[in-house]
Amino acid sequence: MPLVHKMKNCVSVLRYFAFGLVFTAFCANAVDSNVYPQSEALIDELVNSHGMDREWVEVLIRDSVYQEGIIKAITRPAEKKFPWHRYKKLFVTDSQISHGVKFWNKNRDAIERAERQFGVDGSIIVAIIGVETRYGKVTGRHRVIDSLVTLTLGYPRRSEFFKSELVAFLHLTNEENLDALTTKGSYAGAMGIPQFISSSYRHYAVDFNGNGQRDLIGETEDAIGSVANYLKKHGWRKNGKIYVEAAADDESVFQDILASKLNADTTYLEIKQTGITLQSDVEPSPDDKFGVMKFEVSPEQFSYRAGYPNFYVITKYNRSSLYAMAVTELAQSIAKAKGTGND
Repeated sequence: MPLVHKMKNCVSVLRYFAFGLVFTAFCANAVDSNVYPQSEALIDELVNSHGMDREWVEVLIRDSVYQEGIIKAITRPAEKKFPWHRYKKLFVTDSQISHGVKFWNKNRDAIERAERQFGVDGSIIVAIIGVETRYGKVTGRHRVIDSLVTLTLGYPRRSEFFKSELVAFLHLTNEENLDALTTKGSYAGAMGIPQFISSSYRHYAVDFNGNGQRDLIGETEDAIGSVANYLKKHGWRKNGKIYVEAAADDESVFQDILASKLNADTTYLEIKQTGITLQSDVEPSPDDKFGVMKFEVSPEQFSYRAGYPNFYVITKYNRSSLYAMAVTELAQSIAKAKGTGND
């Protein structure tokens, strides 16, 4: 069904939400043009530049709820300020490991199929889902429309990005039969078991169970296949290593070679010439590339590690070396526990 026609059919449903039982909960913070005059320009752009039905868009935007707490959350994401030893404790726990083994055993067929089709390690797929949503248990409490409208109107630094995600979300609701007013996610608008933002959902989600719909909210198989597809499309190397420990007699040599960006841009030859040793079973080739990183493993101790390209593929999911290391260590722990039969 054409987008404009389907949107017209949604108006009566949206009005039910706008004027029904939930109205009293939302009216105080509803996006009114008198309070948020820029919302009119947003509506015009959605209609004129993206071919959306004006009546549907007006009802939808004005039923959205501007949430100041979302602005506060995105400007102060606390975990990004944590040192590694504190960050790790958030995600690499006995509970996360044991539940990861259970998740893997429960979804063994889908995970093995994803490994074969996309070449991504099952442990990494499981760990990403574990870090993102505790294996699908914590997928977000904010309505996605509220998050994206709030961030478009109230977060100038990244307003254009979130506006593009709003556009993607509205198209996505049509493509995947999502309810634009009830779909929930994170404060930044990420959705479902693997926490895909709308543009990633549209570009990388796959119908992995073959039922004709890409459902990352209710279908674990689709989530597993989509995580694997996302990593493959961003350059995952099958059977590739992720990181190795690095050491040197004089730690000061690390200062000039630490990665300044989230990519592997230093050759093994360059690393070796500084006197740094990579603790790998097989010596890398001179042209193999790494990113050398420093992690605070305790208040008084640091660890140096060299990330292979696969490490930085994980950072495409979340732009943080701490995140990628948490995923990697959780994956290693889950694979070890699964291998020993602990579940």
